[in-house]
Amino acid sequence: MSDLDERFRQARRTAFGIVGAQACATLLSAGGGLLLAGTAGAVSALLGGGIGTLASLVQVAGTFRKGASREPAKILGRLYRGEAFKLLITAGLFALVLTNVEVVFGAMIGGFGATLLVFWAALVAGPGDALAGGPPRPAGK
Repeated sequence: MSDLDERFRQARRTAFGIVGAQACATLLSAGGGLLLAGTAGAVSALLGGGIGTLASLVQVAGTFRKGASREPAKILGRLYRGEAFKLLITAGLFALVLTNVEVVFGAMIGGFGATLLVFWAALVAGPGDALAGGPPRPAGK
């Protein structure tokens, strides 16, 4: 296995790990919604977090699908395409939920925000540039 293939696999594992962490953050925010606003708050937080997690899953699955080319230019193209789909899915699902479900808006945005927080934390604390061959970032930087 080439070094690029190994880096691709490492980046894929990391990306799916972030989606898993977003799902956990969604469940935690639903617990908070339950405590603060009852069942409606929990459901709203689940919907918001679910939107963020599903959109990330679609992006990651498209970018790092099995059998995909490991060429950096093609990876970058899939990343841009995945990000576009992520934005469309996010906007579409928010529109769908807000027009069809009575939600506790703060809890829904809190659930969605929790998934963004996980993503941003992963960017800050990530292992470095796995695909480009960059060294891991030192802890705390």
